[in-house]
Amino acid sequence: MSLLNRLSQLTPWELRRTVAAVPQLRRSIGDNQKQLTRQLRQITRQLEALESAIAKQQETLNALPGLQQKVYQCITVAMADADSQEQVAALRQGLNPDTLRAHALTAVRRARYETDPCPHVQIDNLLPDDWCDLLVDAIPPKVFFKNPNTTRQEMQVPFIFAPAYHRFVWDRFFSSVIEQALIPGIVERFGTALDEFVQHHWPAFGSMDDAGINLGVTNSRLLLRHAGYEIKPHRDPRWALLTCLVYLQKGDESPAYGTQFYRLKEERDTPHSSPFWAEPGECELVKDVPARRNTAVIFLNSTGAHGASVPRDVPEGFNRFVYQVQFGPDEATRHRLIATLAEDRRPMWSTARDASQY
Repeated sequence: MSLLNRLSQLTPWELRRTVAAVPQLRRSIGDNQKQLTRQLRQITRQLEALESAIAKQQETLNALPGLQQKVYQCITVAMADADSQEQVAALRQGLNPDTLRAHALTAVRRARYETDPCPHVQIDNLLPDDWCDLLVDAIPPKVFFKNPNTTRQEMQVPFIFAPAYHRFVWDRFFSSVIEQALIPGIVERFGTALDEFVQHHWPAFGSMDDAGINLGVTNSRLLLRHAGYEIKPHRDPRWALLTCLVYLQKGDESPAYGTQFYRLKEERDTPHSSPFWAEPGECELVKDVPARRNTAVIFLNSTGAHGASVPRDVPEGFNRFVYQVQFGPDEATRHRLIATLAEDRRPMWSTARDASQY
């Protein structure tokens, strides 16, 4: 029945009473609406508080694996240090850094120098054999490696946190071999190539000395590669003028899965300071450097490209340890050299941090 039909059936008295009740009904509806609005706001605030509490709990849960790793690291350090005090003391007495440095420098000097696809040397027996055994033995347990992804882990060298024995061996290796032997050896072996590199990019300078460039360590890390690891053909960041890779597997392990050098079908300059990535179709394989224990390869990041991979079907538990160190000028020298470039060439060498200064 329609509303008009209902109203037509009311007596005048009932109609007056119905009309009189309308304002009260409106007030009641308004009060109910206000109450519902307050309740809705309260429910919304409670939901927001609940969402915030859940988000905080999720943050806590996300932090647990990292916290657990740190606990394991501390336990490992405490136990290892307790067991290795005498061993570290004996190493301090018995290791001769001069012998280690001289051996490494001789190895660099006798390595064959090649230029295709980029200037590089492949070094055999970089370290005395017993020292290589010591270095491999002093690779820290996996709990100390960061996890950039599921196929690769890494640690900065010198180690920030590791057992004393591991830190001592690797610190001695880093200072004696990398800083005191490889850098002078690199300047000696790559002198002409480095001078030509400077002349190409900074024509106002005729050599590294003219440009005031002194090589130093810009990045130093121990890499742990797993099954499925792959890094496609590329050149390293521009200011990593030279890169050195040292292979550190045990003596009875296969030398497979080292580093591949590629020639670009069309050589070109990198338009930015970040790593330069090449498509596989524009690359030609030049050589495959085996990952043979106690060997190293050093190359100038100028032409060509390099890459590496580990198949997914390698035996379970396969590990490939590679020490990587890069050499280049310090920050002040970089800024000075960028400032000498024409404005249109500065983006080729400026990082995001550098670009803000020009």
